[in-house]
Amino acid sequence: MELNHYLEALSLKDPDQRRGALREVLVKEHLDFDLQEEAPSQKAPRGIYNYILAPWNSEPGPLFCAHYDAVPGSFGANDNAAALCILIALAGKLKEENFPARFAFFDGEETGNTGSRLFAASMNHQEITGVINLDVCGYGDTIAVNSRGYERKPGVEAFCRKEVLAGHNGVLVKYLPGSDEASFSGGRTPAISIASVPRWDIQYLNALSKMGSGLLGRPPEFHMILDQMEISTTMHGGYRDTPGMG
Repeated sequence: MELNHYLEALSLKDPDQRRGALREVLVKEHLDFDLQEEAPSQKAPRGIYNYILAPWNSEPGPLFCAHYDAVPGSFGANDNAAALCILIALAGKLKEENFPARFAFFDGEETGNTGSRLFAASMNHQEITGVINLDVCGYGDTIAVNSRGYERKPGVEAFCRKEVLAGHNGVLVKYLPGSDEASFSGGRTPAISIASVPRWDIQYLNALSKMGSGLLGRPPEFHMILDQMEISTTMHGGYRDTPGMG
């Protein structure tokens, strides 16, 4: 399956249609799944609906994850339908090879990581050796990996090796905008985040990594730099937010 085969089908503004489209794709690709649900609440007014693929191999392995929700009014082509397409293709390949791995498609990343927090609170740590989160992976020529200090931890170390990244036009970066990997912080399972960005944007990510979030939050310059990044045009209703525009 081509990586972008389902990009248009999954890039929908309506959240219910988007959720239903993902379900249809998983069924079409013969990827069995369980639906992890939580009723509507103050923190998640629409409820939470995570799609968790049924494991085809019971041995411990990595968890590959991505969020399927989008910012209201956004097609969410790059944030985050592109990552969904990558994981669907990868799941099919690893299932075919019977490679031990888990896959999760999380709801609610754009509203406080509610889906991944729900999953992290009940996950079996014995089954998952590391968490690899994909977010904003459909635009640019450079793979950016934020190891969050876990680059030498078994379970994610292979994704952080500089020689491996160099062979795939990838780099380790000290900052990527927070995503679902944050829900696993402080736990026993290492979690990293992977994105795709234009090479030019790496300089901005390096600059952002040096700006802390003190008591008063991020400085104004932080948001100015973020808005200047080319990748920002592919997200949250930017002019490259629709399929085929990247």
